[in-house]
Amino acid sequence: MARSRLARPDPGPRPPGGLAPGRHPLVGAGPPLPPGSRSGSPAAAGSRASPGRPARARRGRGPRRGRANRYPSALPPALPAGVPETLSEVVEVAGDAGSGGPGRWSGAPEIRIHYLRPPDRRTVYRQQLVHDDGRVKITLARNLPFEPPLRIQGQVALEQGSDAVWFTFPGAWHDIGRFHRADGTFTGIYANVITPCVFEPGGDWETTDLFLDLWFPALPPASAEPGPTSPPVPFLLDAEELNEAEAAGHLSPRLAQAARAEARDLLGRAAAGSWPPPIVHAWTRGRALRAVAGPGGG
Repeated sequence: MARSRLARPDPGPRPPGGLAPGRHPLVGAGPPLPPGSRSGSPAAAGSRASPGRPARARRGRGPRRGRANRYPSALPPALPAGVPETLSEVVEVAGDAGSGGPGRWSGAPEIRIHYLRPPDRRTVYRQQLVHDDGRVKITLARNLPFEPPLRIQGQVALEQGSDAVWFTFPGAWHDIGRFHRADGTFTGIYANVITPCVFEPGGDWETTDLFLDLWFPALPPASAEPGPTSPPVPFLLDAEELNEAEAAGHLSPRLAQAARAEARDLLGRAAAGSWPPPIVHAWTRGRALRAVAGPGGG
């Protein structure tokens, strides 16, 4: 099981990269990597939302020259010198449905997410960027190719024609997706534990997958007993996949430990009612579709 990005994977040869995270104002602290380790080690990423699903890859291009974030207070303060430029390129989305800012609508920019799943599965996923305020980047993945449907805890989470709204937080060790059925029905919130995403100029992002995922269903599992139920709680997914990757040497013990620490942190904050962050609830599929359509697009 793993995250589903966009329906048009584009394999590429570039090896992964990564950066050590700090505390993020919206998502909290991620687990620091030990000295000398890199979040982009060959342990990294993959799209695990369906069996055999490919992963993202990096392109082989020159040095990163990400434009400085215009909102430096939104950056994790614990990042080492020189890191913010690569972590936080901010894209101005004219007519952003979330900002109400001025400007002639030029369409939602396409971004390419270069994704690696250990040991060597790489894919590029293409999505539309609908909001970027320096603290969170929101993208829309449309018409996902899930046939047969992806089921989690007995319920359909994604199917052929589904849309997903993704939230990527600079410096965070996870991203978050809002999943829907083909008819637009919201099915739940999915968190993918990853290395902090690097944002390169021109809409190229890169990250690596750390196997663990959390699923926060919109409804109780299909297997639940009839009658009154408690509010849905998140499930930890793919712990065995992480164990197997670590045992096979595809993931270093340090990165595996970081992944488990991040998952524990998310579960703890979910239990305390502080996760997912409010922006995940505010940016619905409908809002993302309106942002893509632009002014007058319905």
